[in-house]
Amino acid sequence: MRVLVTGGAGYLGSRVSTHLIESGIEVVVLDKLVYGGEGLLHLLDHRCFRLIVGDIRDGKTLRDAMKGVEAVVHLAAIVGEEACQVDPENTVSVNDSGTRDVVRMAEETGARRFIFLSTCSNYGISSSENLADEDTPLRPLSLYAETKVRGEQTVLSVRHGNMTVCVLRLSTLCGVSGRMRFNLLLNEMARAAVRGEKITVYAPQAWRPFLHIRDAARVIEHCLEVAGESIGGEVFNVVGENLQKKHMIELVLKHFPGTPVEIKETGGKTQDLRDYRVSAERITRKIQFRPERTIEQAFLEVASAVRQGAFPDANRLLYEALPKARDTKGAKART
Repeated sequence: MRVLVTGGAGYLGSRVSTHLIESGIEVVVLDKLVYGGEGLLHLLDHRCFRLIVGDIRDGKTLRDAMKGVEAVVHLAAIVGEEACQVDPENTVSVNDSGTRDVVRMAEETGARRFIFLSTCSNYGISSSENLADEDTPLRPLSLYAETKVRGEQTVLSVRHGNMTVCVLRLSTLCGVSGRMRFNLLLNEMARAAVRGEKITVYAPQAWRPFLHIRDAARVIEHCLEVAGESIGGEVFNVVGENLQKKHMIELVLKHFPGTPVEIKETGGKTQDLRDYRVSAERITRKIQFRPERTIEQAFLEVASAVRQGAFPDANRLLYEALPKARDTKGAKART
């Protein structure tokens, strides 16, 4: 099988590309390399790997990337509210128009399967007494989530032809990647804990779903391999664990008891208001997928990498998934 991974040099994309290659799947990556391609260096000479440097909105480049492709994993996007607000107009262009372009080209070139990576952030705020499932009303609280909701609608509108489409709403990712991100909650806490820096936590009672990045790669492979009728037109939540922020503090202090922690009940006008727990019952029942790794494992992996000096300057802007000033237009941050 030959699979196109858009945004395949990113935090999740580089991990997915590696995982698929290791599973014997031929991979084509289309990525603009705004943040470089270090996460793919080990694949560049692999006989089953091809890298195409370009923008998903460039029709000629996109068509070239689709040649001979049986399935598309669409990751390319500007990810996270901070990155999306750098240039909102460009965010809409990449996340909305770009997704429409990729879906249309996949249909035109005969791809048989299309997997769209969305986010549980689409739920925004839900009752803490109930787990949000795939039928829970979406309440996006950010431009990022709004574009992901529209992306889902674009993908799920494919109701003809031979292409099977599927949406995966991923929880907040965590863990080590060749293209590292530290602007993800657990990864950021692990970096701070190792270095003895103060961790400030807002709304400690708020719930969030989390997922180990290796399990995110596994679920994508799983959806490429299961029978099409089991995923066609489906939306699946993918969750490792639901944790309150106070549980994350406990995790930090369990392994780094001297870490200074400041707890604030509110965060002013810029406070992240998201608060939701998410059910993964559907994906377990319909295609028997279950995560294998814990969030504690992800925390310890990141902490170990920082402690051992794998990131000599762990505060580099490169690790924050923000568009570089020199390439704001058309930049892609990834999840």
